[in-house]
Amino acid sequence: MKKGKIIIVLLVLCLTYFVYSQLFKQPKLVEANYMELKDTFKLHSGDVWEVKFAPNDTLMISGGIDQNTKIWNRITGETLHILPHEIGSPAVDFNPNGKLAATGAYDGKVRLWDVNSGELLKVLQGNEGVVWSVNFSPNGQLIAAGSDDDKVTVWNVNTGEIKYEFKEATHNIWELVFNPSGNYLAASGSDNAIRIYNMETGKLIKTILGHSMVPLAMDFSPNGNLLASAGDDKTIKIWDTKTWELLHTLQGENEALHSVIFIGNNKVLAGGTDKKMLGELLEYHFGFTGYTLPIVATVWDIENETILQTITEHTDDIGLGMDVSSDGKFIATPSKDRTVNIWELTKL
Repeated sequence: MKKGKIIIVLLVLCLTYFVYSQLFKQPKLVEANYMELKDTFKLHSGDVWEVKFAPNDTLMISGGIDQNTKIWNRITGETLHILPHEIGSPAVDFNPNGKLAATGAYDGKVRLWDVNSGELLKVLQGNEGVVWSVNFSPNGQLIAAGSDDDKVTVWNVNTGEIKYEFKEATHNIWELVFNPSGNYLAASGSDNAIRIYNMETGKLIKTILGHSMVPLAMDFSPNGNLLASAGDDKTIKIWDTKTWELLHTLQGENEALHSVIFIGNNKVLAGGTDKKMLGELLEYHFGFTGYTLPIVATVWDIENETILQTITEHTDDIGLGMDVSSDGKFIATPSKDRTVNIWELTKL
């Protein structure tokens, strides 16, 4: 009888600790002023998946679950153009001269829009399923998209013709990014692999394995020497782009990472969610938002592998695409809380 009571007490204690660790234990916060919140924009009625700065750093484009992707002015907050989609567009980008905007949509199509007029110029077809990533090449001549059909498609922007189709991935493509010179295109997918393609030859030159779960996000450093990847395995990995060898693995409080961007050449900002299993379950079924301050993003010093600042100013998860302005002074973060935050970098 006593043995039975002891077992019951132990089970209650274990359950209590589990609930405490999942819902009530505050993750370690690191306060600093590398990033300071400047503005919060509430332009969307649903989750915001991606946001991008135009090359002039004044115009923005943001998209997500909303049917309407928006081009807007971050100084005034004015919406300049509403770009209609039947379902929504989780992927957006500006071309290098800021005259074109691209949207990747849930209907599997990539659309090109005139930034000045908001007019739809072209619809690029070649993918099926949700387009999760769309990216212009640095010279603006190519645009690449990846989607649920496990395929990367690269078009000539001027003609709309397909230049390359890459079909090596065995599951969804989540992220595409050109390196600064435009020589390489990196693609990550749900098969946990990162593939590097040569844009001159159209050939796969390297398959990088290292993430134990899906690498949802990638970014090249401004000097092109490093590639950062992050995803569902809670880690940020830093790769040498000359050898494609792993240099650093960074892991903080986030349970999954949805987006990663470089701040200069020696820092990264990684954003996602710190919700644990029980919190995710309660949010999904009951709209539970938690009892602790959420760490939605973290600023890292790469070389020293140290956290410089934790970000708590969103009330829900970071989306799939943060961005840094071309002058390196501002960062934009999209969120499931339906907002876009603009941050000023005070320590470059």
